[in-house]
Amino acid sequence: MIKKLTLILGVILLLLSLDILFFHNFGIVFLAYFLAGALLIVYSRFFDKVAKFVHVAIGVSYAIPIAMMAFLAIYGSSHTTDFTEDVVFVLGAGLRNDDILPTLEARLDQALLYFERNPNAVFIVCGGYGEGQSISEARAMADFLIAGGIPEEQLLLEDLSTNTYENFAFAVEILADYFPDGFESVVITNHFHIYRSGFLAQNLGLEPTHFGAPTPFNTWHRNYMREFMALFNTWLFQS
Repeated sequence: MIKKLTLILGVILLLLSLDILFFHNFGIVFLAYFLAGALLIVYSRFFDKVAKFVHVAIGVSYAIPIAMMAFLAIYGSSHTTDFTEDVVFVLGAGLRNDDILPTLEARLDQALLYFERNPNAVFIVCGGYGEGQSISEARAMADFLIAGGIPEEQLLLEDLSTNTYENFAFAVEILADYFPDGFESVVITNHFHIYRSGFLAQNLGLEPTHFGAPTPFNTWHRNYMREFMALFNTWLFQS
């Protein structure tokens, strides 16, 4: 039974890797799923011949990312905002040919929900220029939120950053002119990204609450695996 389940899981992982390859790009997340799936298929083929410690090692190596991704989902879905913050950080997630993708749209929709509860907050949208973009991500995000009802005068644009750490670092420089005596803040990003964004914000002296946005179902496999790997990179190099 376990042998058959291992084979099935391996095939599923290979199919997920092909989805990433065909509809997104060739990269480390594709390789992670492809190698994980291929290993399980080979493992199932020799399941009855390997030593006990190999079973344990493979079980642990697969349990760690699964447990971590479950933690990211649970942590990110537990909101801590009280809707009284002065500043709302809305973090970017990339554009495609200047178009807002579902992952980013979920964050922007969450920002509009926050605005309904706290219409006096200042929103700072974060994201620079990506490859093939004629406008910054921050500009596209601001246009979306203005169309949704947030007054333009309550929006600030941070349009130089290329990663989450820079989102906060550059935004703090902008906010220093508007809030010289300090401010309370909340972070809006997808559930999978809440933990790491809070960790990086704390490295810059911030203590934001969070109001996580859902992760589109068809992007779960890609986003959670990428975040799992990004988290270890953050712990090692950005602590």
